Amino acid sequence: MYITLAWINFALLILASLLFLSRRLFKNLSNKKSPLGLFLRRIMPLLKAVHPLLGFSFIVIGFIHGYLALGGIMFHSGLLVWLTALLMGLIAGVGKTVKPLQKHWLKLHRPLALLLWGLFLFHYFFPWAI
Repeated sequence: MYITLAWINFALLILASLLFLSRRLFKNLSNKKSPLGLFLRRIMPLLKAVHPLLGFSFIVIGFIHGYLALGGIMFHSGLLVWLTALLMGLIAGVGKTVKPLQKHWLKLHRPLALLLWGLFLFHYFFPWAI
């Protein structure tokens, strides 16, 4: 069961990352009226709407995955992935609601996403390295 949850989390991570990737692609697209530009313009609001739900699901399923795989909570490479995702969610939640942080939370959220991907890959290839 925990392996199925791991693959679900991998899919959630890819889907959550599509918001950033689609925005970057659209921003750097020379012809925004091209079929790709029109597609991106239509898909970005949907991705923006589901992004917080994807992140929350990633955190919940990640916790369940780790608990089932290890039989409890212990220091492990997966815990680093989970804590990074949790920190990203907290930064987004607090950053959107606390006035002084509203313009700056994304500057922390994006590099943490890169760190999350690195830790995720580390966890996948070397789960027992820590």
